Amino acid sequence: MALLAELTLLLIVISAGRLDASGSDAVYCDPTYRVEMKNPVTIRCPISGEHGYIYWLRGTDTSAVPFIWLEDDVGGQGYGEYNMTDDGALVINSASVRHEGVYTTVVYFVDGSYKFTSTKVQVTIAPDPPCPTLKTLCQTTCPSSCSAEVYGDGEIICSIDGSRPKTDIGWNITDKSGISFTVNEAEFSYNADSDTWDTTLELDYTLDASAGGATIQCLALESVNWDTTGTTVGLHYDIGLDEPTVSPTPKEGDGGFTVIIIIVILIVVTAAVICVLFCVVCRRQLNSSGEQEKTIGDEETGTGEERVPLTEQPQRSQSTEDQRRLLMSLLREFYRKECSIKPLPWDEPLPVSSFYTPCDCKIGQRQATTNELLSPTFQIDHDRVLIIADLGYGKTTFTKHVVDRWRAEGDEHNTILINVLLKNVDEHTRLSEYVLNMLPPGTALTSGVIEKIFKRNVCNVLLDGLDELSISRSLSDVAKSDDTIECKTDKFKLTVGHLLTGNVPHSYEEVNVWVTSREVDDTNSSFHFPYVKITLSGFSNTQLNEYITNVCDHYTEPRQSKAGDPAVVDGMEGDEDTGVKAEELAERVKETLEYNDILEEFAGTPLLLIMIIHIIACKIVDPKGRMKILELNKLTTMVQMVITCLESHYKQKINVRGNVSEQLKSLEEKLGRLAMRRQLKDVFIGTGDLSEGDIDMALSVGLLRLTKEVTGDSSNLAASSFSGIRFYHQYFQEYLAAKYARFNDEELALRKIVKSSDDDQTIRLLQFMAGTYHPQLRGVLQILLTTHNMFNSFIDCIFEIEVVAKQEETIKYFKKVIDRTILLGFPNVRFLDKKYHRDAVSTYFALCKQTDIKTPIVIFSEEAAIDLLEHLALPIIDDLRFYKLDIGEGNFVKIIEYISRKDNIPTNIEFISCLVPEKLSDGAKKRIQSDCKQTKLRITKENSDGTLVAAAETFNLKTFKWRGMTGQAVDGVRQLLPGNSNKDGSSPTTQTTKGRSPEVQPT
Repeated sequence: MALLAELTLLLIVISAGRLDASGSDAVYCDPTYRVEMKNPVTIRCPISGEHGYIYWLRGTDTSAVPFIWLEDDVGGQGYGEYNMTDDGALVINSASVRHEGVYTTVVYFVDGSYKFTSTKVQVTIAPDPPCPTLKTLCQTTCPSSCSAEVYGDGEIICSIDGSRPKTDIGWNITDKSGISFTVNEAEFSYNADSDTWDTTLELDYTLDASAGGATIQCLALESVNWDTTGTTVGLHYDIGLDEPTVSPTPKEGDGGFTVIIIIVILIVVTAAVICVLFCVVCRRQLNSSGEQEKTIGDEETGTGEERVPLTEQPQRSQSTEDQRRLLMSLLREFYRKECSIKPLPWDEPLPVSSFYTPCDCKIGQRQATTNELLSPTFQIDHDRVLIIADLGYGKTTFTKHVVDRWRAEGDEHNTILINVLLKNVDEHTRLSEYVLNMLPPGTALTSGVIEKIFKRNVCNVLLDGLDELSISRSLSDVAKSDDTIECKTDKFKLTVGHLLTGNVPHSYEEVNVWVTSREVDDTNSSFHFPYVKITLSGFSNTQLNEYITNVCDHYTEPRQSKAGDPAVVDGMEGDEDTGVKAEELAERVKETLEYNDILEEFAGTPLLLIMIIHIIACKIVDPKGRMKILELNKLTTMVQMVITCLESHYKQKINVRGNVSEQLKSLEEKLGRLAMRRQLKDVFIGTGDLSEGDIDMALSVGLLRLTKEVTGDSSNLAASSFSGIRFYHQYFQEYLAAKYARFNDEELALRKIVKSSDDDQTIRLLQFMAGTYHPQLRGVLQILLTTHNMFNSFIDCIFEIEVVAKQEETIKYFKKVIDRTILLGFPNVRFLDKKYHRDAVSTYFALCKQTDIKTPIVIFSEEAAIDLLEHLALPIIDDLRFYKLDIGEGNFVKIIEYISRKDNIPTNIEFISCLVPEKLSDGAKKRIQSDCKQTKLRITKENSDGTLVAAAETFNLKTFKWRGMTGQAVDGVRQLLPGNSNKDGSSPTTQTTKGRSPEVQPT
């Protein structure tokens, strides 16, 4: 009661205007305080004279209620977010954009008088890099300098990226000779996600002589806490041009030029005086009617709204309809920059209209496509919609498409569309204030006017990212009661909390809410029933082909950009047509997806598939406009690329500077070690395994995913609840385990897994260990060869090693082990129907040839080997064998031709249990004769019934006939056929694998 009495007394004193200007009582603040985003700031206003209570309020309206005060103790609704020191200084604990504005302190002196003063708080964000840069000419370090040789007229672009406040830039030009310049106006663009500004300034230059140059420096015309010096470039040229025939640019000393400058200055000064006089008259008129304005505002909003600055007052001449049209026009302009997608984090944003493709979805339990969601009938029938999909299934892309459609329709309808990114708000955020922040500074609309527009028009609100709602407590707490969402000042204003709970104030005509989210627990969600649930299912084959066509149409259209522009795809410069047709590029993209079979493993995940499609479309065309074959067929490289993309998206999404990369690396290590401790079993992950913060980060990045159990019937309100958290993709688990399981206990677990199992998961683990060159790689490869005799898997692991020198070193190390494996079970090269393994075999043989490693025996038992043989670099081989193949005349001749052209020709070519032609046509004989003139080949065939040699013959390259072998030769062959012992008398080892085709060696 004492506090209320004191506060009432203060308001009476203020309203009565008892401002005693006499005496030594005074309070003073610096006019401006600047603070870096997320840093604390103390606003200290020295007070002279004996004083009592001190109050702080927002704005300059001293009749407003203070948000924090210092009486006997610190109090007020703002306490916690703000604080006060013992001498009355205001402390903002962590500055954000919403803390910007004017603050007024009122000091209540012991004689009953009071005094007040105001200051402005400006939140700053340093650009990155922290200075103006010339990106196309110099490195982006601060400060930096460089030199450039030019050969014709052109332009220089200076930019500041991501600064707050908006920063103007200019030029300092010295040592100018034979070159003239034209300065364009600076362009500013607002980044809504980060509340920062990008500034771009162009300087056009014209070469006026045959040689010359200038020193040009880009400067920031104002600075907060970063370097204003910027980048300096020494521009020079010597192109042998004739002297210009036009009159030279007037020098500073020319009389005519001076007169022009004086006239321009006089005009500018006169215009400025007129503007000042006009503003003074307007201010007086507005102040005279201020009390009436306030009363009207209170009646409309139901609460005493904080007075907005005069510069933001709506124009009196505007009707409500004019204000609505102005709001919709400004929103369309804002959305024009927002309607883009970024499939690759390192690429430029691309227009969503070029790529959007309808996908499959479920409306409740009914199959449909997203086209149905855009129909007027659906939108009329459903005012609350929840769109559910896993990471990368296109939730945000769909909402951007909805926004882009609304923007393109113009004034065809009166519905207002508001797109809210929930990661940037909390449940108390007023929708009018959020929209006001989307509008350019100085607009004639205020939050009160926007509220009035909302009340009188139909509003469609898109809330994107329910799973990213940045509230200070858990979502389940928000859903418990309406009282936790509403506060007294928000009762009559539309907030995010109202939209989520469905308790929209009755004064609003019609508000429809669509929410997007990853999987949510319906029994404990912050988005309240009733609503219709939509589940996005990804692309069908037809839709995928349509998306590929859309992508290729975009990448092949002529560009109106300059060389060096980041938006240009791999050298597609200017507005020239590369000659690549969209249809041709689309077919090549589809072929690449099919040709690189390792990509099939990611086809079921739309986000990963979309990334891969864009990578292929960008990279498949070389700088000269020619299409090339794109190799994306290493497992480790592909998974590394996918995880890098996911983490880059996460960094951009949270937009936080600092040690995010270190946090992500630490998270990867924790997940990898956890996977190894659990021996790669697909089990749930809980808070006993990782901290809540780590789990939240892993879910947001996409390394983990939520799994759900859905209950209910075919109604739209089928409920679901969480069943646990797992790795997003099994490959992520295996890759992180291979990369980070490097401690003693984990290495022991790793060797135990490899020794006891040879299934697909274990083999992939070994491939990832090879790709990351794990310290225990040699040990596990030893197990692979000696315990499992898996020669083909060994070849795949060698292929995964990224560095050629490491590949060669590993093969040399295992030379004796490989030879011993060959004697036990000859290397039967199999699985050649997989493009990945064909690449691995080609790489392995090339490495053996390069390191002069001799291979006693190689066996091919698949027809695909014949075509592979044409491009295979053979090492030194004693016996090259073909086993159980139906080899017609064409393939028989191909084998002889291919081998005859090799640097290393095998000593023997043997056809074991194969069907080979008994006679050759004249054409086949001629082909063999032309290839075998200088070649001595020994070609034999042996037919076996599985235990004994039935027949053995050699092929005469002169007579082209088969003839029987001597008994001794037959005995020699018999030792190497099925069912017989090896040279040391032991039986060959044949072993099957679990979960994959057995690598049984024909012995």
